[in-house]
Amino acid sequence: MTSSATIPHSDIGLRRDGAGDRAMVFMHGFLDDQHVWDPVIAELTAFEFEIVRLDLAGFGDRSEAPGPFTFDRFAADLSAVVDAVGKPFVLVGHSMAAPIVELVAAGRPDRALGLALVSPIPMAGTRLPDEAFELFRSLGELGAAEYRAFRRQVAPLAPEAELERLGAVAARFRPEVVRSVADVWNNGYPASERRSGFAGPVLILRGADDPLLTAEIVAARVAARFDPARTTVTAIEESGHWPHIERPSAVAAEINRFLPDNLATGATGAVAKRG
Repeated sequence: MTSSATIPHSDIGLRRDGAGDRAMVFMHGFLDDQHVWDPVIAELTAFEFEIVRLDLAGFGDRSEAPGPFTFDRFAADLSAVVDAVGKPFVLVGHSMAAPIVELVAAGRPDRALGLALVSPIPMAGTRLPDEAFELFRSLGELGAAEYRAFRRQVAPLAPEAELERLGAVAARFRPEVVRSVADVWNNGYPASERRSGFAGPVLILRGADDPLLTAEIVAARVAARFDPARTTVTAIEESGHWPHIERPSAVAAEINRFLPDNLATGATGAVAKRG
């Protein structure tokens, strides 16, 4: 069963699939929309979870949303969604959505069951120098062929049909919004030097061939923020920065494993690093 709703007095729309006394909420990253998660969701076996998706302000069906475009605003939007759903939840976030879902989970420790971070941008940002970062800031100004070439470079195994779809999604981007949001994830969140306020189980999935987030960066600047006894870091082989597009079955399998291992039994153990 699928339903759609809008948070009252806002432009925040959410899609709800299935039923259950818990929710799994998916947040896409930079340049994407909620539908990038469709192949992963199709292979999930956690039928006791309701599946919830939404678009980030400035992207997808919210491409005309006004600013400000900040981590605090994005977290406030996601918080409004989990509060409207009103259930204990797991949050799944890709790339720049990783700091967003972490902030929301830390702010609602009584209902946040776990985090799954896919190719996570560090809370402190990537801090790329201006010259190198200009490519990302200008992505909203590229032509269709140039944009598709960029996506192919960072996600070489992405299906051609999905790249075509994402190209159509990108045609609605406002260049000034792309520049503003790019600066958000490059500069990071102000309080990022502190350990995470979320103490629950965390699954971190990185693309083994990700040119932006190496194993060293993920270990030192993402995983180190969380409780090592409740954190699992796994490399998704043959994938770049978008493993949920390139290897959706592998990503779904890791989430399927993470949920019963950490949520049903409440078990914890030493941090696992596979790959």
